[in-house]
Amino acid sequence: MSIDFFFTKVRPVKSPTRGTAESAGIDFFVPDDFEPVEVLPGNATLIPSGIKCAYPPGYALILFNKSGIATKYKLTSLACVCDSDYQGEIHISLINAGLDAVSITPGMKIAQFILVPVDLAIPREVETEEVLWNSWESMGRGGSSERGEGGFGSTGEF
Repeated sequence: MSIDFFFTKVRPVKSPTRGTAESAGIDFFVPDDFEPVEVLPGNATLIPSGIKCAYPPGYALILFNKSGIATKYKLTSLACVCDSDYQGEIHISLINAGLDAVSITPGMKIAQFILVPVDLAIPREVETEEVLWNSWESMGRGGSSERGEGGFGSTGEF
């Protein structure tokens, strides 16, 4: 099944593309008019994509690392969700998690986005934990879960 996904360029930039016909991600590139920047270790940068998008409600465009960019340059993505009602230029926020400075230049394939369905659930506050757990049980979840309130590392080693 294919979902309509439209884009327009608001600055000179290579069109978003898939690396192959079955690639999950849609590759985005650094615009041609982007002033090259050196990102020092531990620092972040915000890159305008030159792209505005339109896609149906019930979907979100999620930013993911390009595996080559993340492993070779140690650039990882931040601020990863583009909601379907956002109408502005998409920006790509990256942080240098490595030990060396990284140059970002026009034309680089820098990140990938995946269009994913989103259940637009309505958050509902309940008065107490007892009501919360009654809701848990009414969803067919039964009593306590195996995990319970166990948090970080509670299911085993990292």
